[in-house]
Amino acid sequence: MQSSLFATQRNSKATSLSLYKEKSVLGFSGGVDSVVLSQVLVRDGIRPYLLHVNYGLRPEADEDEQWCRWYAQEYRFELRVLRANPEDRTATNVQNWARELRYRWFQEMAATLGAKTVYTAHHMDDRRETFLMNALRGAGLSGILGMSNTAVERPLAHWDKAKILDFAVQHDLPWREDGSNNTLKYTRNKVRLLLPEVLDQVEPRWRGGLSKTVDNLERDRLLLHGFLERWMEEHCTVIEGEHHIHFGPWMERADAQVLLWRVLIEIDKQFNYEEVGHVLRGTIGQRTSTRRHLLIKDRTAFICGPQRPRDPKTYQIERWEDLSSLPFELTFESVPRAEVVFDHRHEWVSPRVVQPPFLVRCWTHGDRFQPFGMRGQKKVADFLNDLRVPTHHKERTYVLEKDGTILWVLGYRIAQQAALGTDENVAYLTTFKQPYS
Repeated sequence: MQSSLFATQRNSKATSLSLYKEKSVLGFSGGVDSVVLSQVLVRDGIRPYLLHVNYGLRPEADEDEQWCRWYAQEYRFELRVLRANPEDRTATNVQNWARELRYRWFQEMAATLGAKTVYTAHHMDDRRETFLMNALRGAGLSGILGMSNTAVERPLAHWDKAKILDFAVQHDLPWREDGSNNTLKYTRNKVRLLLPEVLDQVEPRWRGGLSKTVDNLERDRLLLHGFLERWMEEHCTVIEGEHHIHFGPWMERADAQVLLWRVLIEIDKQFNYEEVGHVLRGTIGQRTSTRRHLLIKDRTAFICGPQRPRDPKTYQIERWEDLSSLPFELTFESVPRAEVVFDHRHEWVSPRVVQPPFLVRCWTHGDRFQPFGMRGQKKVADFLNDLRVPTHHKERTYVLEKDGTILWVLGYRIAQQAALGTDENVAYLTTFKQPYS
């Protein structure tokens, strides 16, 4: 028999989201897990918006969508649907593409709808399966448990699948079966369908034991992350989007390589443990990288920032309008001499000298210029070394050159030739935004 709670919410035409405690969203597939969670939340005074993704990957995907629309109408939920185009995916792994797509959309819809919480219907069976899959792949403590997205709430995390099914049957709830759950095409399905029979023979109580293992590891993971957060607050500074992990006595500890690597994979999980060790023990300038980030050993800190290769282009500036073609911000503002203020916050150049045409490029070995205030010339490399500019920043340093003469090492020093003359009534106030900031 259907409970009075659900019978009431199906038949009432006056149910409103305003009656519930807060706005939230629930990832909704129409399967028994998300159906049960939608009802559990209602029972707890929370009526979420249902978010359904039609990936367009299965022939019955449109039927699943229509069923979700029926369910939302029948049980007085508001539903939002994202119809994805499989041809737009760039990831080779279909499941990774689908996961990234839905979580990104969940967060976008939560922000659009003003929802405080994003719910998903992951349960204990999911957690056990994730543990086994990641253990077989060689994951560490952070990765072995999966489900590390702290922006998502999982109220069924300690419910077994059997409990979810019992709840659905007890309350006469409908749900939609996903045929792909029974195929052996995906690794998770192989773990779900093939391993239990073997594990039952090895240890009949494996489900309870594995649940305790997962819970214990989750507590250890929380402890580790808490320690790392406190350690980073003490030893790490974020400067213009880069993490500076400062040198100290910690580098002499036996676990220094583990510690540095653990900090780095909080930034980018693709950092290699052995390569991080080479940087730790290497000389200044030693580096390693992932597809997205660079780690380099500087003079007083390890610097981890976005991966930005050296720019090989030469930019011809024939008119002032051509400055918009540069990969960074560079402007020249004409200012009357009477308003010129010489201090470290302003860079002034002579409008008589710095006029298009000129070119902008990254410096190369052998480049020389005459720094403002000096009589002789200096190699750009030596000049940047004297300023202790980090190696990866040096590689991305640009110069402004006119008629074969470097007039400005952008962001650091103008050349003597570009300095404002005493007889000039107008100056150019320059604005330059570092390309690595």
